[in-house]
Amino acid sequence: MLYNILIVDDNEDICNVISDALKEEGCTVTITHNGMDAIKEVSNKQYDSVVLDYRLLEKDGLEVLQEIRKIAPSLAVVMISAYGNEYIKAKARELGVYQFFDKPFDLQNLVSTVKRAAKG
Repeated sequence: MLYNILIVDDNEDICNVISDALKEEGCTVTITHNGMDAIKEVSNKQYDSVVLDYRLLEKDGLEVLQEIRKIAPSLAVVMISAYGNEYIKAKARELGVYQFFDKPFDLQNLVSTVKRAAKG
């Protein structure tokens, strides 16, 4: 089964690494590099899961997550960050994040988690 995944990270290299791994698993992937574009994507297209970085330009990942919840309340969101302190992780859990990964993360673990999240 193919899943439609949105990756949101301002680091192009990280986006490409995650995207390549998900595509190898048969997923369709869209990449955006900022929160505003991510919100537009979720408004205009149906996704099975989102990989969302915390540190973004314009809006941080928690703000983006809040907006995503308004548009698609049950959309599975996996957050990633090199800056994930306990406050940020607790806030993400409050907003219904599926799982939070600290950077650097194990790519295979992230991919299998994103697929599990997409499955529902």
